[in-house]
Amino acid sequence: MEKDSSRQIRLHAAFSVIAAVLAFWAAHGLLRFVILFRNNPYGIPFVAKPDWYIFHALCIDYIWIAEMAVPFLLLALFLPVSAKLRRFVLPVFCVLQAIILPFTLLDHEIQRFLGTHFSISLLNTYKDASSLSILPDYVSSDQSIPYLQWVLLVGIIPLAFFLFKLIRKGFFRCNVRVSLLRAWLIGCIAFFGFSELFLNVIWKGTNRMRKLQPVVEIVVKDLREIVSGGTKVDPQFIAAATRLSRDLWAQVEGPDAELYEYPDEAYPMYRVPKAAVASVADSGQVQPADSAVETFGIEPPADSSSEPSARPNFLIIFLESQRGMDVGFLNPEDPRPSATPVLDSLARTGYAWLRFYAGGVPTVGGVLSSHFGFPPHRYKLTASELVYADVPSFASILRDSGYVAHFFSAADPAWDNLSVWFQKWYDRTHYDRAYEDDSTFFGVTADFIRDTLAPQASRDNKPFVAAMITRSNHYPFNLVPGMPDSAKALPQADRMRYTMHWADAQMGRFLASLSAESWYKNTYVIVLGDHGFPQGEHGVSAIGSEAYSNVTWIPFVVNGPFAADSSMPRWSDMAAGQCDIAPTVLALAGIRAPNSFMGHNLFRKGVRAFAAGVHSGKSAMALDSLRILGNTYDNSATSLYDYRSDVGEDHDLASGNAGFSARKDSLKALADTILGLNDWILVENRVQRH
Repeated sequence: MEKDSSRQIRLHAAFSVIAAVLAFWAAHGLLRFVILFRNNPYGIPFVAKPDWYIFHALCIDYIWIAEMAVPFLLLALFLPVSAKLRRFVLPVFCVLQAIILPFTLLDHEIQRFLGTHFSISLLNTYKDASSLSILPDYVSSDQSIPYLQWVLLVGIIPLAFFLFKLIRKGFFRCNVRVSLLRAWLIGCIAFFGFSELFLNVIWKGTNRMRKLQPVVEIVVKDLREIVSGGTKVDPQFIAAATRLSRDLWAQVEGPDAELYEYPDEAYPMYRVPKAAVASVADSGQVQPADSAVETFGIEPPADSSSEPSARPNFLIIFLESQRGMDVGFLNPEDPRPSATPVLDSLARTGYAWLRFYAGGVPTVGGVLSSHFGFPPHRYKLTASELVYADVPSFASILRDSGYVAHFFSAADPAWDNLSVWFQKWYDRTHYDRAYEDDSTFFGVTADFIRDTLAPQASRDNKPFVAAMITRSNHYPFNLVPGMPDSAKALPQADRMRYTMHWADAQMGRFLASLSAESWYKNTYVIVLGDHGFPQGEHGVSAIGSEAYSNVTWIPFVVNGPFAADSSMPRWSDMAAGQCDIAPTVLALAGIRAPNSFMGHNLFRKGVRAFAAGVHSGKSAMALDSLRILGNTYDNSATSLYDYRSDVGEDHDLASGNAGFSARKDSLKALADTILGLNDWILVENRVQRH
């Protein structure tokens, strides 16, 4: 009898732990549902496809809650019945879970308002009292369901305990026995295994998993970094790296570097126009260039004037997976018909860069570096972990200068957390899951620009910038509507050329539909890739594994209202990259602004080749005629190429050559230094001074 009584105590304790797991899992499920199926505070859906997220969220929460419950379940089953510790097993588990619930709610609300997870670094950034004082204003102006945060904060823990009591009561009404416990444990273990399989095999998604990361995992990661000292940076390194980075930027910039100076040593790369140090450095306002010819080395538009209406408009098109190795004008010796005839024609009539490289891989890295003017962080997920950093972009600077700025995306920008950045920089972001193929996307985008954006900007006597990114030429390269089975059956490399050609044609239709508009003649059309894509070269077929040219070499062309007698060469084979987009766009707009760009205006005088990038654990830097590739963590697998003559980067110059080997080491050290400083600037929020 005594044995049966002891067994029942253990069984009741075990079922109590299981009841707590289910109750808190349900509470977290409610919080997940509330955030995923709800707008952010600005009236925009938090995610455009919540049905793609919710089951992943439930699986993620089940895994970490179950893992946390295992030691408590073992204690409930195997602690002696007489042990005093037994009385604390269930309360401790429930208290820990009750502490985590409000932090989870806080994490969700931070994601809704700022687009980033709760973290210790974020807490350090917004630790002053003024951040807390504006919280009520944020909550009251929430364009979703105002004050729902307070309801959840007050009610989520009582709800969890109510569910716990309800579930436990249901268990105890049954004949609590070993066979019932065995059945429940088998079911729990089976769902745990299915959840792991679903998340890691059946429907993987790195960005989705990042967005759904539980707060306990984030905090544990931060604490490990603090304990290991991983977040500490030697001040002497920062000082030396600052001097080196400024010198390199001035050397590459050429004579125009004399137009800027650095007003604050605490912001290493933040520079302001010399004539505006007193007024601009403190206010952060932009300053129009005195003259495009004098400042930027290019002729102004033939019809330019000082009136706002004469300022140029911009159409900036990011083409998904636009691999330089398959772009027609970049490969004149390729006997195959060009996959990009429209892009080729733009290159013939405008300006083109033959050795242009992505600043970040995958898409999110390329888009951010194009807007930032410098590469993303080497180790942190810039788009989601560093949202607290105050980083202006060419779009926000144009907007501050009187432009109307809109971004159009064929893919869900919330997927990569880009929507959060776009909300900072653009007046409006456009995305609709019904228009994800490039044909309908370009169609609705053209209609909006022609019928709404351009007329509204004209009425307000403002120019506009419309940036956009396509989708159809995306892995697995079968996303073209009506794509024939014969094309879908092609090898991946040929399939990609098919989708590239189709996407190129849709861009041609888009530009043709707008070319008759009166404002078009005063509009710069800038087209570039977001990144390339490997097709087996160097033994690589996955985009996130290397930085060779098959992944990072992309097209870049500029068409617009240049004067016919411009002295700039139409095509350049000097290395450039996405970090040059921001300064180049501002130069074309005739705007000098305070900035921390690593990149350069490509139309400046005295051009020297330079491009830097960060690519999934790899770093790259081109300087003069050489391009260095290597791991971001160490000097292993470092290689050196002549990017002009060795387009495929098949011949490592440093292999067996002592002179080039020394040059390789010095360039790798230089790349590590400037990228290391860039990392520190981002983490410490030292991009621009307020």
